Formats: sequence, structure tokens, C-alpha cells
Amino acid sequence: MPKPTFFNLPDDKREQILKIAIDEFADNDYASASISRIVVRAAIAKGSFYQYFADKEDLYAYLLDLLASKKSEFLLLDHPDPQHVGVFVYLRWLARAIVAFELTYPVLSRVGHRAVLAGPFPAAAYRRSREGAMLFYQRLAELGMRQGDIAVDLDPEVVAFIFDAILTNLGNYWLQRLVSEGESLPMIQQPFFDRPEVSDLFTRTVSILEHGMGRSARHE
Repeated sequence: MPKPTFFNLPDDKREQILKIAIDEFADNDYASASISRIVVRAAIAKGSFYQYFADKEDLYAYLLDLLASKKSEFLLLDHPDPQHVGVFVYLRWLARAIVAFELTYPVLSRVGHRAVLAGPFPAAAYRRSREGAMLFYQRLAELGMRQGDIAVDLDPEVVAFIFDAILTNLGNYWLQRLVSEGESLPMIQQPFFDRPEVSDLFTRTVSILEHGMGRSARHE
């Protein structure tokens, strides 16, 4: 986490440093990202950087935490209540909202893509991310069981794992596929998440989950 001196900076200076750092880690994998380039662009002394962050990994972990926090805030905006619309309708909304987040924060999102595709993903940040996601999806699974969207004889932890694994990794799968076909991350970003087939993929995947785990499908 940043040191208190970073949070004591004026808001505009702190935001400037963060924007430059996000650009650096969005355009470069962790190994090639440069603190020297960041401090030159931010017009601060290198010694000042180490008054704000312990090292490059500390900054990198903070950016990934910031990504997770921004995404959580974004997904709370105008979201439907799964208790009223049903779990699978909510999951379809969630899939589209994740795509919308990527379009709204393309550069910050690219930092996360590089962490997934090229690593490393700091252990503490990864653990917090996974624990939060699993808790969210387990609560959603339990709600679905209470209101009849999901068969009650399923294990809610397993359902949560499936929700998390599929919705988290589906976009990463397509990113990896496009990278393997020769596209770079900057080239992929906007066209990829704006492609109708990608949005359709998320929607159709939720339909597979619904028909595979829905109560009616299991009791026919």
C-alpha cells in the first residue's frame, strides 16, 4: 500500500502520478515497466517516489487494487436486484456491465489484462480479489437457491466457483486467443470489447449456466 506521504499530496498531484503509472503499466509488462520513466513524466525526483511507495511491486499492487475497487464501484451503479429479476437475468446484466467497465476504463483495464496474460499478479492482491469474488458469487448462489433459480441440491461453493471461473476467465480467454493470433493489447482493447460477438458470448454463456444448473432442467 502507498505510504501516508502519498495520500498527503494535493489531489491533482496524486492523480497525475497515478495516471502516469497506469499508462506505464498498461503499455508495458511488469518486468519492462520503468519507475524511471514514471518519475520523469511526473516531474518528481526518484527519491520522492520511494517516499510514496516501497518499490515497483508496491505501486503495481496498488494499481491492481485500484482496478478492483473501481470495478466494484462501477458494478454497483444502477444494478438490478437479483432478488427481483432472478439470478440468471442478473448475471446477464453483470456480463454486459463488465464489458461496459472495460470500455469506460480501457487503460486501467489493460493493466489487469497484462497481469493476467504476462504476470506477475501480486499474491496479496490476487488473494483479496479471489476472496471477494467468491464471497459475492456464493451469496448470489445461495439467493438463487432460496428463490428457486438454482437447484437446492447443488453445493453453493461449487456454484460460486463456476460463476467466478467462467465470468472472470471468459474475457481473458478471448484476449489470449487474439494475442496468440497476433493482435497486441493496445490494438485489441476498444475493438475487442465493442465487438457484438463478445457481448453475445457472455450472454450465451450465462444461458448455458442457467440451463445446466436451473431447477427445471434438473427435474425434467
